[in-house]
Amino acid sequence: MLLAELLYLIAIGLFGYVVVCAAQLPSGVWLVLSLFPVFIAIILGFVMWAYAWYEFAWPVTVFSLLLPLAVALPTRRLSTRNLFIATWAAAVLGLITARLAFLAAGIG
Repeated sequence: MLLAELLYLIAIGLFGYVVVCAAQLPSGVWLVLSLFPVFIAIILGFVMWAYAWYEFAWPVTVFSLLLPLAVALPTRRLSTRNLFIATWAAAVLGLITARLAFLAAGIG
């Protein structure tokens, strides 16, 4: 069960990072292009967080919300293009990690 908790922590952290990165994007085309990964991250991240709150211990849920904030501080210096790439990369890695977390928890 420890593997499932770790994968949930990483996946929820990546989805939170997607939202934080998108919040740092300037308004315009870049923000419109990142709506899809943000929408997926908000929905799937919330569902995974609620399941982790119910199923696992409280540190998984607390640290999964603090992790994106700690990681996003160094990324404030990135250019708009690199921030956009980081948003999409975190969304893709989050989806892969979420799938592995579902398999480890015996859900999917």
